[in-house]
Amino acid sequence: MLRTAIGIALTALIAISAVSCRHSQTLSVNAVYPVVSADTRGLVTDHFKSEGHVERTLSRAATGDTTEHESVVTRVDEVVANSASESTMLRVTTGHYSGGDYYDSLFVHRGDLRPVREHLAYLQRKIDKRFDYDAGVVHQTNVSRDSVSTFDRRYDVPVFAFSEIELLVRSLPYRPGYTAILPLYSEGDDAIEMDSVAVVDTRADRWTIRFADPAIIAIYGVDTATRRIVSYEVTGRKTNGKARKVYQ
Repeated sequence: MLRTAIGIALTALIAISAVSCRHSQTLSVNAVYPVVSADTRGLVTDHFKSEGHVERTLSRAATGDTTEHESVVTRVDEVVANSASESTMLRVTTGHYSGGDYYDSLFVHRGDLRPVREHLAYLQRKIDKRFDYDAGVVHQTNVSRDSVSTFDRRYDVPVFAFSEIELLVRSLPYRPGYTAILPLYSEGDDAIEMDSVAVVDTRADRWTIRFADPAIIAIYGVDTATRRIVSYEVTGRKTNGKARKVYQ
């Protein structure tokens, strides 16, 4: 999954699984809540514009030394490009954590956030991953030092990239009680996740969004005027470790 064991940062530490053969897999989706996939209408995306910011992730363990410390520093830049036929967006994330530097670039359709392609790299670890998205098909190439593997993943539902979770959180149709399932392709596990998102509070100046998967529970605060994320707190299910982000 695209996160640390306690979800410290969504793009910081990936458990890389090397795949040495080309194959595909199919997933049938059955969900109690509606599935918001990459071909579903209803996302609100007209607020996106070209801008950038810095995120500092502060984490603390549940036991032992519980002192909060800075674990990740990330720069996020979003560039919107408009043409006569469509609007697209490039999201570039660069950061540093204890294992070194990392980079992720994701190109999506702005209107419905359908992912097109992605490039993820861990420079010091000499790990490089490239993804081409086509609805429910993900074509992927992994390079780990001298090892190269290429394969396809096939699903019954169009997928989003896990790395665009914050774009999705900012684009939900905010209303009390709204709950949905997001089919997210985990760039770390090379597999789909069916994760939940819910609007849990609507105040005059902020919406509160809960995101949950098997590893973490995250709470986002979203400014009602700009749809920018202004707060993020996450708890690991197994360790109960916690982290939060400071947006600058």
